[in-house]
Amino acid sequence: MFDLPYWSDLDVRHCIDVIHVEKNMCDSVIGTLLNIQGKTNDGLNTHQDLVKMSIHEQLHSMFDGKKIYLPPTCHTLSRKEKTSLCYCVKVSQGYNSNIKSLVQLKNMKLVGLKSLDCHVLM
Repeated sequence: MFDLPYWSDLDVRHCIDVIHVEKNMCDSVIGTLLNIQGKTNDGLNTHQDLVKMSIHEQLHSMFDGKKIYLPPTCHTLSRKEKTSLCYCVKVSQGYNSNIKSLVQLKNMKLVGLKSLDCHVLM
């Protein structure tokens, strides 16, 4: 971080916005676990990076002439596990916001999470 061009202009250099870091982490973890389109960090680029680094051969992408196949990783949830996770969040109670309204069981997604919602989930 010390190499960032604006680092020397900051008045308080040690101040990190923990709430936003926590929200970004939560969005990333939830997006990856539920395999939400556009929110997951497990895509073709990730698998190609594994090939370049010559690690985890079992996770390398495979091309069969028509399609590229990305093997599932250890954190990939089954449809039943995704439903269980969404249902668990949906029936939770006692929080400031109505977190139940953010769960879409049909699409197995959590949408519109605010910082406090992420804090509660984490």
